[in-house]
Amino acid sequence: MRRLFVISLMTLPVLLGQPVFAQSPDRFAGLHLDFHATLKDSGIGKNFTAELIDSMLQITRPDFLQVDCKGHAGISSYPTKAGNPAPAFEKDILKIWRDVTLRHKVPLYMHYSGLWDSRAVELHPHWARINADDKPDVNVTSVFAGYSDSLLIPQVVELAGDYKLDGIWIDGDCWMLGPDYHMEAQKAFQKAYGNIDIPRKPGDPYYFEWMEFHRKTFRNYITKYADAVHKVAPGFKVTSNWSFSSMMPEPVDIPVDYLSGDVAGTNSLYSSAFESRCLALQGKPWDLMSWSFAWKNNSKATKSVIQLKQEAAEVLAQGGGFQTYWQQNRDGSPEPHQFRKMAEIIQFCNERKAYTFQGESVPQIGLLYSTYAWRRHETRNLYSAHYQEGIKGVLNMLLDSQLPVDILMDHQLDGRLEKYPLLVIPEWAKIDPAIRKRLLQYVNDGGKLLVIGAEAVADYREELGVTFADTLRKNFGLFAGFNNRIMLTHTAFQPFMALPGVSVTGVQLLADDWRFMTDHALSSIRTYGKGKIAGIYFNMAEFYNRNQNPLSLDLLKNIIRELSPQLVSTVTGSDKIHQAVTRKNGNLYIHLINTSGPHNNPNVLVYEKLEPVKKLQLEVTGTTKPKTVRLQPGNKVISFQYRNGKVHIPVDEVGIYSIVELQQ
Repeated sequence: MRRLFVISLMTLPVLLGQPVFAQSPDRFAGLHLDFHATLKDSGIGKNFTAELIDSMLQITRPDFLQVDCKGHAGISSYPTKAGNPAPAFEKDILKIWRDVTLRHKVPLYMHYSGLWDSRAVELHPHWARINADDKPDVNVTSVFAGYSDSLLIPQVVELAGDYKLDGIWIDGDCWMLGPDYHMEAQKAFQKAYGNIDIPRKPGDPYYFEWMEFHRKTFRNYITKYADAVHKVAPGFKVTSNWSFSSMMPEPVDIPVDYLSGDVAGTNSLYSSAFESRCLALQGKPWDLMSWSFAWKNNSKATKSVIQLKQEAAEVLAQGGGFQTYWQQNRDGSPEPHQFRKMAEIIQFCNERKAYTFQGESVPQIGLLYSTYAWRRHETRNLYSAHYQEGIKGVLNMLLDSQLPVDILMDHQLDGRLEKYPLLVIPEWAKIDPAIRKRLLQYVNDGGKLLVIGAEAVADYREELGVTFADTLRKNFGLFAGFNNRIMLTHTAFQPFMALPGVSVTGVQLLADDWRFMTDHALSSIRTYGKGKIAGIYFNMAEFYNRNQNPLSLDLLKNIIRELSPQLVSTVTGSDKIHQAVTRKNGNLYIHLINTSGPHNNPNVLVYEKLEPVKKLQLEVTGTTKPKTVRLQPGNKVISFQYRNGKVHIPVDEVGIYSIVELQQ
């Protein structure tokens, strides 16, 4: 067994220099490349030249570059002295990456697999996570063992010091975390909770506490490696992929420098819309990465530039940075035929940067991401995409209704809650009782609240002004009728009866036939204090994601109209537009994203044509008469009308992503 190269923290400041940043350190429009080297890769550097990288950077001109140094196999693609290098190198490609990026003043970040390190576990079995069956994991390391002290920290310090890199994007971290039955973990847990049996599965006593113990330990683990690197290289930027995102919906309480995540290659437009909203209000610089290739039905193909621009639009509209992921060849070289596509996407982003980057969302509709409910959903996953079907589906319905939406996590409500004209609870079975109390006070003071879901409405029965006519029906074949449409969905449904003063909408039928209506409605609305509260009594979200349909959208839009929140911007003329509303530099921006195209079709890998959306009408309220209205990018002046405190703006066409700028 070869010895690990370990650097004493006492000597690090002598060895390290400061990272060399570009003239603009923004992580705005970037590129990510990796190839996850293995023990079979012995020709690394064979076709890799400084001239190739120089050509790539001249063509693409990214704000930052993020490249491979260690993938999930645990094999480093450069001749590391601190980790486990590939068997042989023809060139040190990392040195070439650094030399050329310095000449171009492009910050260079590393893709580095963290907890997922198969080679480290193979060479050091005592570093492995112990699973619930008491067997060591063959791929994932333990945060309770010596992996971070002996390998991860020394190697990241090597990257920051010897190679003078600018930052690191640690992959395979939170989303690989699982309950760890390492003896040190058991001892620490029992020290806190007494000599109890360690829980093994959901439902066991203390299972919730066991999961929370691991979440806290993981945050301490990130803190340890981030602090160790920052101590010797203060300017080096560190993140753990997907930390404090939809997979980790918690306040940022540890020293990561930025937030980031990679959206996989399937249905990425909707995924980008969701994930960007989960990052946008976390108070840290952030970016989101789209895979440049689609991967469906055991097939793979490079996406068109149009597809990637649509995904970029969802991210830019929320104020974030955007990067695309391209694979390196097995010798570490990039693929030259992709350079022009990379450049087109970066240009697309740069054309919109002045109107988007770090813009501030204008509170309109707040969609609650209940960290409380998410944590209490019984699962073996610690930080992952579990229990998100409800919030994803409701978000998609709201966006497909041309409504501007923010996602609000529990910790983000302070100072924000009262600013939203409408708040929506998307199928969470049980939210934090303290937040429930605040939401009802918000309604009593004049706010509007919509509770969606057969289980979610149970906590608001009294406030909704209903009685439950029957027990909750799960996986129920519901014939839902509304607006001359009937839809059959198998979902959860809570039959109810409305008390006097409560209006209802929609109807349950016994068959696909209007003659067989029941006494059970689908939704209700009533005045509560100075505000209004509404409920939808069946789960809509997962069904909508799998079966888009007009009935769900019509029902939702009708209820929101009845709640009559005072929204800043209304868009009419097409159902193929997503809308966002932001402010930047004193101006108001209405972001219009063309969502046409089969991006959510499971049988379509790539599409190269997108029909423009034409003849839109915008009505903007709550603002003074603007000095000018322009369509960006392009600085095209739009004639508008200002009547009764409202700005009426015609938009002739949206190709992929246009921004209406109201200059105050």
